[in-house]
Amino acid sequence: MSSRISRRRFLETVTVTAAATGGLAKSLAGESSKDNIRLGMMLQGGSSAELGEKAKTIAAVGFRRVQVTFFFQPTADEIKTLARTLSRLKLKTVAFGTYFNLFRPDDTGFMGASQQTMKLVAAHAEQFGCKQFVTWSASYAAHFSGSDSRNHTAEAVARLHRAIRAVLLPIVQPIDGRVAFEPYYPHVVGTLELAKEVLAPFPADRIGLLLDPPNFISPDLYRRRDEELRRLFRELGDRIQMVHLKDMKLNPSRRSVDLPGPGGGEMNYPLLIAELRKLNRPMNCIIEHIPVEAAVMSKTKAWVEGQLRRR
Repeated sequence: MSSRISRRRFLETVTVTAAATGGLAKSLAGESSKDNIRLGMMLQGGSSAELGEKAKTIAAVGFRRVQVTFFFQPTADEIKTLARTLSRLKLKTVAFGTYFNLFRPDDTGFMGASQQTMKLVAAHAEQFGCKQFVTWSASYAAHFSGSDSRNHTAEAVARLHRAIRAVLLPIVQPIDGRVAFEPYYPHVVGTLELAKEVLAPFPADRIGLLLDPPNFISPDLYRRRDEELRRLFRELGDRIQMVHLKDMKLNPSRRSVDLPGPGGGEMNYPLLIAELRKLNRPMNCIIEHIPVEAAVMSKTKAWVEGQLRRR
């Protein structure tokens, strides 16, 4: 992915190229299904009205699960209205995306949200029947896509541990919630090794990982992407709380990795699905990086379901 890609575009649309086995497993044990993979769609937007309109389109296509991501600071009334809308549409919220930088938790410039967004959503989480949050880890860089060599240091890991204890745990512990870090290779949780260090002190049913393999893959790692995917499951499988489904393809410049929707790149989906099934616990898998348009969503949903039918 180009370092110049906008922070909102990273999560919101296509690129131009078309959990522990103990605590986490127990918290999900109430759900049972023939397949542990629970398919859903990303619902995100910069206003309450936008979220409501997109939710109608997502429901009409046949999705029943969504991750609700706020690129703005909602009011309590907007959150309540959204909860009623999703309930009416029979859309189950499986996660809240409240993306901010834990090194600057009050700065909305990173992705539109802040710790205040997470606090407010947590206060009303019961209305959605959801206690799962997703956020970025942290970065010394001023902007989401910026690089800073300090991010991949022991100092950054120690500072992030302090921020988790000071910022995240006081929000999620009172509601018995959990947070999954979405990785991104320039950030602190940007490599498999650093992810392990960041997560180590915390219980997996409280602080875990959102599995998004392309976000770990820098251009230098692209040739070894299958190997890295296997390592992710082997070394961090018990930390995975949920999954994002998109794709990846090395840009012709070979200096960035493009991130289209599922089926638009070269990610090894049979390998991904096989490893997910080995986890042997319910796993919400959210399709992203496609526009919320009925034709595109229907086509992508059918493609992913076709992959799931391959045994």
